[in-house]
Amino acid sequence: MDFEVEFIKFLQSGLSNGWISVFQVITLLGSWLGLLISFIIIFRKKKIMACLMVVAFVLAIAINFAIKNIVCRPRPFESFDFIVNYGGEGGYSMPSGHSCAVSAMAVFLIAYLFQTSLKKGTKILGLIATVLVALLVGFSRIVLGVHYLTDVLIGLLEGAIIASILLLIYNYYIYKFQKQLELLKQYYKGDDDE
Repeated sequence: MDFEVEFIKFLQSGLSNGWISVFQVITLLGSWLGLLISFIIIFRKKKIMACLMVVAFVLAIAINFAIKNIVCRPRPFESFDFIVNYGGEGGYSMPSGHSCAVSAMAVFLIAYLFQTSLKKGTKILGLIATVLVALLVGFSRIVLGVHYLTDVLIGLLEGAIIASILLLIYNYYIYKFQKQLELLKQYYKGDDDE
């Protein structure tokens, strides 16, 4: 834990007001703003997937809240006077809710990218951008003094697991539905032949 405290201290030591503002904006992508942007991107072509992402977001936040209240880890600025709360946060620290949320959204965005007919290069750029944004949101939580590194890593993992489980269920039922449609088409096609 000494490393985590020193890491936050190091990150905050050279922060200007401009950089604080940049990280305060970046951190918003792990909240409702990020959800709205992600929803709009996915909803254009995959409405059910977009709605399921909202479910994943809400579920991730609810599970995160429960874990926070079980672990009860104080935030860094509460335990160390030299760490400044630039994020305006309260409550418990472990795991990071913003990291959890952005990770869940990232999993859905990546799944969306690879289920669309975009060019391979566009998909790879989208993947890199999505992962980079998720990591930047997590990093912003540390810079703003509201989370430790382990809070962020566990939050990222938590969100990815929740979203992946929901996507597996979604893909299973979409696959099953498509098989049923194919059977119906074959059945009705057979009727036309008679």
